[in-house]
Amino acid sequence: MKRLLLFIAFVAGIQAVSAAGRAMEILEKLAAGFRAMPGYGVNFEVVSGDYKNRGSYVVEGRNYYLALADAEVFADSVVRYEIDNRRREVTVTEVDAASRNILNNPVRAFDFLGSEYVPALVSEAGDRAVVRLTPAAGNDSPAGNVTVTVSTATMRPLSLSYDYDGEQVLVRVLDIAPLTGHVRAFDRQAYAGYEFIDFR
Repeated sequence: MKRLLLFIAFVAGIQAVSAAGRAMEILEKLAAGFRAMPGYGVNFEVVSGDYKNRGSYVVEGRNYYLALADAEVFADSVVRYEIDNRRREVTVTEVDAASRNILNNPVRAFDFLGSEYVPALVSEAGDRAVVRLTPAAGNDSPAGNVTVTVSTATMRPLSLSYDYDGEQVLVRVLDIAPLTGHVRAFDRQAYAGYEFIDFR
C-alpha cells in the first residue's frame, strides 16, 4: 500500500511538472508570435460587471495608441498620455514598462515570461488551452491572477481575465493583424482647450 501511494505521488509529480512545462511552452510561443511582428493592431472587447465596450490598439516597438469608448491613450517608451474626451482632460504619467495589463501597457500584454508570474496549465482540449498566471513572491501587481486562453492552432490569444481583488475584468481578443503604417504620435495641438494634469 505504501509503495502504491509513493508511486501515485511520483506520477502526480511528473504530471505537474509536465503541465507546468506545457504552460511555459504555450506562453513562449504566444510571446514569440507578437515579437515576430514589428507592429500590429488588436481589436478587443472589455467586460466587467455591467460594463461592456469595444476598443482597439496598435503597437509599434514600444509605442502604442489605444482607443476605448471616450478614452484614448498615446505612449512612447517614456511618457503616457491618457485622454478623457468626455471630461476634456489629458493625464500625463510615466510609462509603467513592467505592467502586463492590456489596458495599461499593451506592449507587454502577452509577454508573461520571466519571474513575475508562476504559470499553471488549467486545461487543454481541442485547439484551446487555458493558462493561469499567479503573481510570484515579490510581485505586487494589482492585477492579481491573470488567466489567458490561447488558440493552440494559431498560438494567438483568445481572451485575458484579470482578477482585481475579486473584481473580474475580461478582455476578449476579437482579431489581430499586422500594422500598416505607423502608430500615431501624441499631438498636443489636437487637444487644445483640454486640461492637462501632469503626474511625472
